[in-house]
Amino acid sequence: MSESRSKASPFAIASAVTCALGIGAALLLPQVARGPALYGAASAALGALCAFSALVRGLAKGGTGVLMGFSIGFLCRAALVAAGLIASGARGNSALVFAAAFFTLYAATQVIEVLFVHASSRPQGATP
Repeated sequence: MSESRSKASPFAIASAVTCALGIGAALLLPQVARGPALYGAASAALGALCAFSALVRGLAKGGTGVLMGFSIGFLCRAALVAAGLIASGARGNSALVFAAAFFTLYAATQVIEVLFVHASSRPQGATP
């Protein structure tokens, strides 16, 4: 296992747990909102997987790789928000539920990705 991947493990686990909690929260919603919220959370979870994977691979290439990783993550999420919204068939208030679920999970996983890059950019043995 490479050094960047071993550093990534706790952040990948945190992202996966966050996504699982988001999907679990969507399951607790009333029947009317459950479908769009599940599509939103599932789309965001898939986007987080793509984004974090791109970020881990890009980190080894330095600053340009980090920028590439964040860009790929953004583009994946942009495609997935559109695909998820179309697949869910949500309209009106249901579309708002989808967007709220997607972007809440997006924000949470994005914070984890930024923390991963920050932790990976510090020299070994440095104190915060």
